[in-house]
Amino acid sequence: MKLRECFESPDWGYVIEASILNPLHDQRFPERGRAIFKVDTGFNGPMMVTNDIFELLRLSDIEVPEDMRPSYMTLAGALTMRSAPGVLEIAGKRIETDILTTFAAPSRMLLGFQVLKQLNLALLRNRTCFLEVAQRS
Repeated sequence: MKLRECFESPDWGYVIEASILNPLHDQRFPERGRAIFKVDTGFNGPMMVTNDIFELLRLSDIEVPEDMRPSYMTLAGALTMRSAPGVLEIAGKRIETDILTTFAAPSRMLLGFQVLKQLNLALLRNRTCFLEVAQRS
């Protein structure tokens, strides 16, 4: 295995750069380049964005109905989330996933276990690195 691209976190935790697409409305965040997401191995969900990014991408137009909204346990108790389908562009891949945000509580930009398990990552001190896995011949 070889390390490909690595991202260094100046503070606590691990980070990855990625971008988000709403293919229905041809919306992308950020418009150019990539945004920084925290790697949250303790969050069992897919990914979270802030409310303003959820609205900017017009994900509210394709949001799941109220009776289908997911809930996740936090230290403060169960938290029901807004959810919409989207595409995450990361490490040369396009991953179809649910994009979550909170209703009232402050939200964060993070990737959870449902997305992380689809990536080959190494968490090294303060760096997150994509791994290149050699194909057996």
